[in-house]
Amino acid sequence: INEKFVDENGILQIKVLDGACIDLESIKEDHDASYELTGHKKVLALFDARAFFTITPEARNFVNSGIMDTRGIPTAVLINNLGARILMNGFMWINKPKTPFKIFTTKKSAEKWLLSFNK
Repeated sequence: INEKFVDENGILQIKVLDGACIDLESIKEDHDASYELTGHKKVLALFDARAFFTITPEARNFVNSGIMDTRGIPTAVLINNLGARILMNGFMWINKPKTPFKIFTTKKSAEKWLLSFNK
């Protein structure tokens, strides 16, 4: 459903694949894979959601359950359209993440914000 790696700045870069269909099983597997990739450490995360993808209601409920808050890490989400911005703002308003969470339209600004947490 995505490509991911930890970059030279220690940011977990996650890029959703175009046309991905994210269901509950795949998002749980992906969550576990992210932990494995980072050695179970808390790392900064950049989620690139600019591709067209779908997410099932069950997977959305899993994300909305606060799973992101359990990692205790700042997360930047990269988007490129108004619809995605509205959805992400709604997510933030409803779920009120306990960890820093911000939406960006450029990768450079997202990385700059994330790296400000390394000071």
